[in-house]
Amino acid sequence: MNRYQPLVRKFDDALPYQQPEPGDARFSWLIGQGEFPGVTCGRVRLKGPIHKTPATHTGWDQAYLVIRGSGTVHLAGKPHRVEGPTVILIPRGTHHSVELAAGEELEYAFFNQYFTA
Repeated sequence: MNRYQPLVRKFDDALPYQQPEPGDARFSWLIGQGEFPGVTCGRVRLKGPIHKTPATHTGWDQAYLVIRGSGTVHLAGKPHRVEGPTVILIPRGTHHSVELAAGEELEYAFFNQYFTA
């Protein structure tokens, strides 16, 4: 028997969460831990100017689905200008961040695919 339940969730009904960021950033969980096997998904809304805190994840791969807006995604030291709709793949261990200039806005969903030993 499958222990996971079917789910339909509007973006605006997702559970908000906070993480420290140096600017206007809003976060919510679209698929929380334990709702679907090995996957979480969140929504991020940024308003520039902001340079989101750089990160390197070793326990999961990540994908961004840019819904709307524009900005710069830094992947392994290389800047990439993006504009929605766009898909960004971030393999585990890749240093990454998102930067927006004043006046820019960006909305994206992220998907984390977790690995077990």
